[in-house]
Amino acid sequence: MWKLRNLSLVILCLFGILHARCPVNGLTLPQRKLTQDDTIKPLLDGRIVGGEKINITEAPHQVSLQTTGHLCGGSIISNRWILTAAHCTYGRNADELRVRIGSSESSKGGELIDVEEIVQHKDFNIRNVDYDFSLIKLDREIEFNDTKQAVRLPEHMENITDGTACFVTGWGYTHSITQSREWLRQAEVPIFNQQQCAMRYNIFGGITDRMICAGYAKGGKDACQGDSGGPLVTDSGVLVGIVSWGFGCARPNYPGIYSRVAYVRDWIQESSGV
Repeated sequence: MWKLRNLSLVILCLFGILHARCPVNGLTLPQRKLTQDDTIKPLLDGRIVGGEKINITEAPHQVSLQTTGHLCGGSIISNRWILTAAHCTYGRNADELRVRIGSSESSKGGELIDVEEIVQHKDFNIRNVDYDFSLIKLDREIEFNDTKQAVRLPEHMENITDGTACFVTGWGYTHSITQSREWLRQAEVPIFNQQQCAMRYNIFGGITDRMICAGYAKGGKDACQGDSGGPLVTDSGVLVGIVSWGFGCARPNYPGIYSRVAYVRDWIQESSGV
């Protein structure tokens, strides 16, 4: 029998309150198994919440992962490799995807590059979004310029101090009908205390060591639907997180949840050579 908590989470998922994904730790739908058709697909109608419009030259590592249109964000980590969220590639084949690089707009500009290979973390758990990491190998090299650059990666298990200012970028939901749905946006969010974040998300099954939280207790700024897979970067340009999931977007007391890049730094090196 379902617990009331699980039933409530299903209702929240159906109404889009849990953004970027709706797996729930320990939740099993009766008489049904997960298949590849149960892919987690971010809502594609949006922007960064509480952010500002920027040019791609201010975040030249940012890319748009696409099928027929924008699906998720991602980060350039070398001239052949992109780092994104596993829930963005789950159940997909390489030939379904393309990557737009070097453009402030998700639907035009820059260049589109085909995908040669997807390397999803073997421990990715769709139910609680643990190990939400995926590497994408491009079918040709990127020619770097001021609109296309690799982001710096952290050291393995490198710590980051609570309150450290970070920047999240993407083409996700903005909560504003007056803001462009095509142009890249950025919001500044501080690293949120891990223990406090875990307490706030306990009702949703909690968070793991592969996750890091960022945002304000009062809300107001956050990543949202359509930003999944995109970068969370420090002021010094280090990629510390990948947009993963959260309760709503920019809600008070619920910071955004990001995949902690430092935790899988060795896996990135082993899988891509970067």
